[in-house]
Amino acid sequence: MNFFEQQRQARHRTALLVLLMILSVLSLITITCLAFSLDHANDGSRRLTLNWQAVGVVAPLIIGVVLLGSLVKYAELRAGGKVIAEKLGGRQLNHGGRTLEEQRLINIIEEMALASGIAVPTVYLLPDEGINAFAAGFTPEDAVIGVTQGAISLLTREELQGVIAHEFSHIYNGDMRLNMHMLAIISGLLVLGLAGSLILVKASQSNHRDQRLKLAGVLIGIFLCIAGFAGSFFGSLIKAAVSRQREFLADATAVQYTRNPQSIAGALKKIGGHAQGSHIKAARAGEFSHLYFNTGVSSAMDRLFATHPDLSERIWRIDAQWDGTFPPVEIPRSQLKRT
Repeated sequence: MNFFEQQRQARHRTALLVLLMILSVLSLITITCLAFSLDHANDGSRRLTLNWQAVGVVAPLIIGVVLLGSLVKYAELRAGGKVIAEKLGGRQLNHGGRTLEEQRLINIIEEMALASGIAVPTVYLLPDEGINAFAAGFTPEDAVIGVTQGAISLLTREELQGVIAHEFSHIYNGDMRLNMHMLAIISGLLVLGLAGSLILVKASQSNHRDQRLKLAGVLIGIFLCIAGFAGSFFGSLIKAAVSRQREFLADATAVQYTRNPQSIAGALKKIGGHAQGSHIKAARAGEFSHLYFNTGVSSAMDRLFATHPDLSERIWRIDAQWDGTFPPVEIPRSQLKRT
């Protein structure tokens, strides 16, 4: 496995996708501004001209709505990764850990911190029985690593090392910060659509005598709805594509940290053979799906908005000799008692 080449390719593709997202947002704002700023020519002809006065009003308004929505999301996440960990039902682990499994997890995280040259992050344990993990935060200083109970109970020490090394890659390569920024941008676009919905409802329920004014309000609301929701739709597509590339990068970096391709490959195989896979049950799990080690939620549009590459593709990139089968995972008796 040439993990250096895979890292280079993933970084290059990510840069192109991030540029595409920025251009998409700018294009959406420009088209929306132009749509509200076109006017008939003053000479009586049917051709349309650009009303620069309207541009001066509409452009700051659209940009302001998108920025406001993004800033609200930033404010929600300003405390760093612990906010996400707590929303997913995580429990912060003390330095010693309550059980041998928890102590082993903390030891592995300390080892991977040394291997990556990153400070030891705060550790959270999620109650889910699926095999999963995540890294979240804006900087290494406010970063947290969350790991599910299923991961520490079902994975061997080497396999858990591979998962933790993968998450440290997300911290080292700046994926956490990138993911948080994308989350805020898409929230801003969604707010634009919600603002359009509010205007549409208010305009349609209005008893204003001037029907032309009422119609104008309805049209503005419809257009903002289309612009906002279309923007968040395509933004989510790009976010998912970025996330898939960063997963390949993190897998390759995990091999670099552990020097053992079978550690992360073994963890991925166990996810495929586990009845609960990598599922996370928290109510807001879908919102943070691009942060996970593997897809933690499922929906009717999985293929379209998949934030992770196909499990088999990830394994084959690491272990070219894999036979394509997922051995069934035996659940320890201690875990059966908890369930």
